[in-house]
Amino acid sequence: MQKVDNGELFLKYIRFYCLVFELSHQALLWVQALGFVSMAIGWWANAQKNDQQLLSGNVIASGLTAAHLGLLGSSLGMMNQLLNLFRFACSRHFTTLTQRRIHCLPVLFATAALVQGLTLAEHWSEWCAVASAIVMSFALFYCAGAKLRFAMLFSNMLNLTLSAYLSSWSGIAYQLVTIIILTYSLVPQKTVSYDSEPAL
Repeated sequence: MQKVDNGELFLKYIRFYCLVFELSHQALLWVQALGFVSMAIGWWANAQKNDQQLLSGNVIASGLTAAHLGLLGSSLGMMNQLLNLFRFACSRHFTTLTQRRIHCLPVLFATAALVQGLTLAEHWSEWCAVASAIVMSFALFYCAGAKLRFAMLFSNMLNLTLSAYLSSWSGIAYQLVTIIILTYSLVPQKTVSYDSEPAL
């Protein structure tokens, strides 16, 4: 009788662990799917010629990416993207470079990124994300047009290392394609008239 009970208990454990594995596998797929939605929005935003549309799209993409990275286990990545969200939102609010320069927001955002790195960074790739955040803290408030896109290109190269470390499929795809989009928009042969005025 004892053997039968042990056998039944063993089968219950097996079923339980199979269920947990299936749920965790499904959860991982949903987490990756969230990253792909963020990726699509980010691609749309980075392909825009209007700076305000570029910033607005990145606000949404940053929020979704924060949830994606948090669910993948990177507290720094999540906090970094939340900081991105506020940074993009604030820089969009001040529609002209003159308005942006009179505020101390770039220094505050860069300082917040550095503090995040000192308290949460556990891997060198996370420090690359911190460096990216510091660069963008100033670029979003002091650059427009081609200069802003060049800074975003450099930022995406740094963030690619964190996506690779976290095995974020959508993050890797997002950064690689964004690098291509931004590079294409910056090639000398292509004459693009960037619009820094608010979108209608």
